[in-house]
Amino acid sequence: MNCAKRYPDFSSRNQAYLYISIQNQILHCLKMGISLKNLMDFTEQVGKVFEAGKTIWGIVGKHWKFPTGLDQNVNNLKRKREELNGQKDDTASRIKAELHPRKKVKKEVKLWLENVERVDGEIQNLESDAVGPSGFYSRGFLKNNVCKKIEEVEQLLEKGRFSDGLVVDDPLRMGQVLPIPRLVGETAALKRNEIMGYLMSNEVQKIGIYGMPGVGKTSVIKLVNNELLKDANQFNIVVWITVSRKCSVIELQNKIAQAISAVISEDEDETIRAGILSEIFAQKGRYVLILDDVLDNFSLEEVGIPEPTASNGSKLVLTSRSLDVCRRMDCQVIKMEPLPGAEAWTLFLDKVGQSLMSCSVLVPFARSIAERCAGLPLAIITVASSMRGEYSLPRWRNALEELKRNVQTVMDVDVKAMVYQQLRFSYDRLNDPKIQNCFLTTASYDEDSGIQKEQLIRDWIRKGLIDDMGNMQANIDRGQAILGRLIDNCLLENVGNGRVKMHDLVRDMAVLITRELYSS
Repeated sequence: MNCAKRYPDFSSRNQAYLYISIQNQILHCLKMGISLKNLMDFTEQVGKVFEAGKTIWGIVGKHWKFPTGLDQNVNNLKRKREELNGQKDDTASRIKAELHPRKKVKKEVKLWLENVERVDGEIQNLESDAVGPSGFYSRGFLKNNVCKKIEEVEQLLEKGRFSDGLVVDDPLRMGQVLPIPRLVGETAALKRNEIMGYLMSNEVQKIGIYGMPGVGKTSVIKLVNNELLKDANQFNIVVWITVSRKCSVIELQNKIAQAISAVISEDEDETIRAGILSEIFAQKGRYVLILDDVLDNFSLEEVGIPEPTASNGSKLVLTSRSLDVCRRMDCQVIKMEPLPGAEAWTLFLDKVGQSLMSCSVLVPFARSIAERCAGLPLAIITVASSMRGEYSLPRWRNALEELKRNVQTVMDVDVKAMVYQQLRFSYDRLNDPKIQNCFLTTASYDEDSGIQKEQLIRDWIRKGLIDDMGNMQANIDRGQAILGRLIDNCLLENVGNGRVKMHDLVRDMAVLITRELYSS
């Protein structure tokens, strides 16, 4: 018979169990022949104990109910935990969408995520305890803990709404994502990865990327700039400066100050300004300074750029048309090469439009024009864009003939301005008529396999392009120095086996300059 039904006056099942136990003790006493007086004394004592037990149970019962419904509470906790984890995943997605360069996650959001992780682990432990065997009292305490954990989860769910956003401005983070052209193929990706590898290494602090104009140096370094801004843990600031042309120390200081939002009085001299910039960089922490199109080497100290070291973790990246500039700046040198044929053709089709392939009669002319661009992304993009949507065979033939003759206007786009002027600048910077003449005469060598260096130098000597140094060996040494100068400025390129080669577009420029000189 059920205890609760047999003894309906008792407020709980435990009181019924206690009464039954006492009753069994009395019957035992009677069987043992205990006197009536002694039995009455025993009963009186039991009654006092029973009353005390009722009082104690009443006090405890107010704070600890009999652990019925534990499984139901655990299931409720599981549902709450799933809801909380779902909210955590949504918050992580929101952070990814809101976290841009120069932003950081709010401290309260970080703390909330940490608490969610902690509570999730505690809930897993509670669930494990609920599944295993446990006694009456342990289940009572377990139920109490489950209820408390449900309340904590509900509080976290309420706090995790974050209706006013998840991120705030980070005053220490600086940098700007830059627009980049679409670069097709593996060449750009490989160069980007090579540069990033040096940036993440403690062994290299300065990186110099050099190559001829239009080869894609700026485009690749823009990829690096944007990649650096994705990871807020590596560097505090990423500063991009376009140098170009003649840039004085004060002009470079002004560009850097503007990029890092520093205010420097125009009345200060170079030295004071350098000190101010150096102090600001030190306050910002680890930096990457990217200098695009550096034409001359310069002193970092004079400008106010702290020397990048392994201890301060900062980096300097520069692009230049001159290998000599990269070397003088003590950089790890990376050369940008023209695109291989397959990638050049893919880029050309991307810019001219894939529909061109449906016109089989035009494809041979398009391939020839793409080859004339000789792997220079700037030339490919410029020429292909000018021919986009053009399906006239005579116009394609005319464009090819113009490119064969020289670098001139093609279909209303001034390729000469886009490519020729940049190449011409490298020529002008030779600043020595004899070296310039050595370069121009090299354009007459039309050898796809390259030109023998020794033969080229002897031809320069024979034509009187090299000043007589007193003996043949000295003359040859002078010729070697001139040849190295042309190679360093990307006007000639080494092709191995003691040979050099002139890029097709560079050759076209040399021909144009020669015509200009003769016509004048």
